[in-house]
Amino acid sequence: MSPNPKGNDDAIRRSSKKPKYSKFTQQELPACKPILTPGWVISTFIVIGVVFIPIGLTSLFASQRVVEIVDRYDADCIPQSFGEKKLEFIRRADTNKTCVRVINVIKPMKSPVFVYYELDNFYQNHRRYVKSRSDKQLRSKAFEKHTDKCEPEEQSGNGTIVPCGLIAWSMFNDTYGFSVNNKMVVVNKRDIAWKSDKMSKFGSDVYPKNFQSGGLIGGAKLNESKPVSVVIVYVLPFFLHSVTPFPS
Repeated sequence: MSPNPKGNDDAIRRSSKKPKYSKFTQQELPACKPILTPGWVISTFIVIGVVFIPIGLTSLFASQRVVEIVDRYDADCIPQSFGEKKLEFIRRADTNKTCVRVINVIKPMKSPVFVYYELDNFYQNHRRYVKSRSDKQLRSKAFEKHTDKCEPEEQSGNGTIVPCGLIAWSMFNDTYGFSVNNKMVVVNKRDIAWKSDKMSKFGSDVYPKNFQSGGLIGGAKLNESKPVSVVIVYVLPFFLHSVTPFPS
């Protein structure tokens, strides 16, 4: 009996993995294929230049009107008697660490004037440093014992440290005061933290406890009568530099 050619064709067609023909699968859809002639290229760059050159000039002139004064005081404020023993001067409690600096403002500064501090060679993007904190502990008093990620600043001789971790431990502790013509200038420290941090990330019932009570003090101490949410701007990590603005 002769084979059925039609039946074989149907079997081959069913077993084939060839997709159904369409212009989409075969990439035959209509498309715009512009030819980049020298005239088109030159015209495009001219249009882009006409649009962006004025924007760049405006930004340049605006940045040139910004008045910024930088004053580095870490070396000049160390008494000559200590020489290169800066760490000893900072650690000793019997040394006078008050330093008066005279800053000459050669150009008028329009309000608001922002004051910030900058730390060099202080890399807060180190993995161990960034991980050394407890978000749960800062969020609620119920997680006070949650310090598994705060090593090596999780416990002291008196118990659990709140806030724990290296980020809080290394809180910058220099304070500033400003005066113009012998008149004190009030520094406004409000609205320097995100509202979401104050409302939800840091709990209002979390108070400092056993903070900076060990043998090695890393930075400033916290008032145990004020919740941590009041000073959250000091315990947040900054990945470029530790910079905290204080608008005045």
